[in-house]
Amino acid sequence: MTDQEKAEALAEVYQREKQLLELIFPLIEPMGYRLISLEAHAGQGSVLRLYIERLDATAVGIEDCVAVSRALDEPLDLLPLMETIFNGPYELEVSSPGLDRPIRAEDDFERFAGKPVRIGTLRPLLPDESSNPQYVERNPKQKNFIGRLGGLREGRVVLEVDRETILIPMGLITRARLDSEAEARQSDANARRSGGSNRRVRK
Repeated sequence: MTDQEKAEALAEVYQREKQLLELIFPLIEPMGYRLISLEAHAGQGSVLRLYIERLDATAVGIEDCVAVSRALDEPLDLLPLMETIFNGPYELEVSSPGLDRPIRAEDDFERFAGKPVRIGTLRPLLPDESSNPQYVERNPKQKNFIGRLGGLREGRVVLEVDRETILIPMGLITRARLDSEAEARQSDANARRSGGSNRRVRK
């Protein structure tokens, strides 16, 4: 399979996941939950994995996951898209997003501005769409990015990478998550700097 064929196949999977997310979202919103992302893996051991959060911003517990799973049991079986994606039995998993929270909605890219993230794209960026041709010329095949989220700008995600800023079109993003490890490292570094400052003051 060529790189172009891989990109097209990935785009098709992402589009189906997006359609499924839009269908499931209104089913659980009246229950007080928000579907923030999902992963559909077809084949041997097919699984539909849903990531939810509570609308009241409290922590998601096991009872929440069970409630959503039971509520979706029958409605999902009635969706023709499910047969298109899985073509057979699948396992439904519902969980909280965890520390490495998926980011998918546009308002989430604004909400988590300033946070370290990991972003995957369908294909490498083109120089003109990135607003940083020099970066793209140095990294012509890059499809996985690690940096600090800067919000949105005209339909593109702003990302600070290695002290440079690039723009990634929303339509190219296949996966985006908070990077909890980078966040922890930054917190440790800030604590060390703060501790050093305090020691100097005490002298």
